[in-house]
Amino acid sequence: MEHRETDPSLLSGPVGDFMHPMGPNFGKTLADMRFMGWVGLIYGILTCLSIVGAVVGVPLIIAAHRFIEGVNRLENYRRESSESELKAGFADIGRSFRYLKVLTIIQIVLTVGYVAFLFLLGGLGVMSELMNS
Repeated sequence: MEHRETDPSLLSGPVGDFMHPMGPNFGKTLADMRFMGWVGLIYGILTCLSIVGAVVGVPLIIAAHRFIEGVNRLENYRRESSESELKAGFADIGRSFRYLKVLTIIQIVLTVGYVAFLFLLGGLGVMSELMNS
């Protein structure tokens, strides 16, 4: 039994947005994803302008690039209904999220270290004030 509305491989030729099995908002979602990928890429480049920021910026650039590649593959799937493009798109986006997971861990460690450093400086300031009294 054929289910044209659930199996994109049964559709012949390019599929319009209103007939696509992923729904009519699939194209808009891909455009939003592409925008967020470019924002992440630009933010990563700007973050790399400082040496300490490069620790965060380089993984962000890699993750954003993988994300944009995944969006491009999903766009190919939207146009051609190719299952291999869909699988490759999700694989690229999955790798992007793995990079973002590592990046999030790095940012948490750096933030905790920064806060600890501030408390250390504050404690040293209080101790030096007590010694001067």
